Amino acid sequence: MQKNLEGAFYLDMAKTANYQWLPSTLLLPLRLFMGATFLYAGVQHLTDPSYFDPSRPGFIGRLITQYAVGSPLHDFLLGVVEPHAVAFGYLVAAGEFLIGLAVIFGLLFRIACAAGLALNLTFFLSATWTVFPFYFGSDIVFAVGWLTLLLTGPQASISIDGVLSRRFNSLNWLISGSSAIPKAETAQPEKPPAQAPMQTLQVPSKADLYPKQVREVNSSFNRIKEQFLGNEETQTILEMLRVFVISLGVDRKDSVKVLDGITNTLSRDAWQKETAGGPE
Repeated sequence: MQKNLEGAFYLDMAKTANYQWLPSTLLLPLRLFMGATFLYAGVQHLTDPSYFDPSRPGFIGRLITQYAVGSPLHDFLLGVVEPHAVAFGYLVAAGEFLIGLAVIFGLLFRIACAAGLALNLTFFLSATWTVFPFYFGSDIVFAVGWLTLLLTGPQASISIDGVLSRRFNSLNWLISGSSAIPKAETAQPEKPPAQAPMQTLQVPSKADLYPKQVREVNSSFNRIKEQFLGNEETQTILEMLRVFVISLGVDRKDSVKVLDGITNTLSRDAWQKETAGGPE
């Protein structure tokens, strides 16, 4: 029973090692979605003429004025951002574009995620702050997505950060603590340490008088010892009994009786509990 439990334990370890690739694979869709969305948003803003034109309804300055109503960032938006609306518009558009690229390719991944988190939190506190209920707004969802990627880190096997960290030890911080690890090899059960060979006790010279019987006794004892390979104490006792039987010079019938008695003794439940360490 003990061997079966150990086998099951090692099998579970091997299965667990095979599934170590799951975190990396499961986070990849989220990473690609977040990166592609920000990349698209950046390109859309940079190529939209109305975004930077004060005479158009979609001008960033007008949007900021609308977002400031009821926002906890009201004073900051109207006092700092709105007077420099075009500059902040380019900053946001370029930031979205660069964050999207960095996340998709895994370059400075955590820094890009932190920037995306800051940007979406700002949008949540301004553009979608008045949305009710709150889960109708997308910015809070994006913020949680960025936070997830920030905490888990890049997929080291499919990111530029992983390549850089393998080539330059000083850049290991790029993937430090990352849960996205490559597929591990199947764990192999540890082999028990090799035991020192048992020293065979010297057989008395009287044994030379009946070599055939000695060979039979030795063969029988060797078969018994095979059942107790992991118990050095038991094998030592068997060696002593082997010498005792041979040194007595008993005849064939008595030798068979002695061996049967030893086998029966070693097969008792009490003996098995003592040598195996507990009941099966």
